[in-house]
Amino acid sequence: MPGRSVIVTSAARGVGEACARRFAQNGDRLILADEDEEAGQALLDDLRGGGAEAAFVHADVSNRLDVHNIIAEALDAYNRIDVLAHTMMAQFSAPFLETSEEDFQAIIAANLHGAFLINQATAKHFVKRREENDGGGRPGAIINVGSVEAVTPSPDRVAFAASQGGVHQLTKAVALALSQYGVRVNMVGVGAIKGELAKGAARDQEREATPLNRIGDPEEAAEVVFFLASEAASYVTGQCVYVDGGRLAFNGVQASETDGA
Repeated sequence: MPGRSVIVTSAARGVGEACARRFAQNGDRLILADEDEEAGQALLDDLRGGGAEAAFVHADVSNRLDVHNIIAEALDAYNRIDVLAHTMMAQFSAPFLETSEEDFQAIIAANLHGAFLINQATAKHFVKRREENDGGGRPGAIINVGSVEAVTPSPDRVAFAASQGGVHQLTKAVALALSQYGVRVNMVGVGAIKGELAKGAARDQEREATPLNRIGDPEEAAEVVFFLASEAASYVTGQCVYVDGGRLAFNGVQASETDGA
């Protein structure tokens, strides 16, 4: 029996790449989507060389036509979609008073609008398939990858934090909207992860703010995405699982101490 049909967005690097490799290891069939065509094709060739069944779509998930092309490629290649692992997180840092309207809109478009488009397009397929099968068959799962900044924002990352808070709430609302169809929707919120951070002093600062005193590996986040896509998580929906080395717990302690001072 063939593996699941899995869409991985922003698949060419970081957590997205780790997710693609983890699903491929399981024998799942992949649709890889990324704006970086060269890196995406390189990953595709590497996965196929290892025996994986995969296809690549050059796409920007904030573009409705590109999202349509991702869904169309998955259905053309595998005739179904079982899992969406949406890992797109466009980064942006600037002091709040220097953040332009254009900067803010660009990050909201990339992170929040893109999440809405790909979640909705995938969900429409899940619902249509369930209705055609009279409620039977595999219902599907969506996992959005976001950041701890959905909860603990940085003053120099206002646009990014706003987009992540939006993705967090989007995930919960979509989970409620799709629960009647058995579709599960969850989020993985990452802290400091290799490949997603700046180098040098900023990286050291992130490590020092993490109780486990290290930067996480993309594979550690990918394992949680894989779990949430599996039947082992069949009763988990509308949740955000944080893979952050204790970052939120640490920040919570700091906040409590400050409030009580």
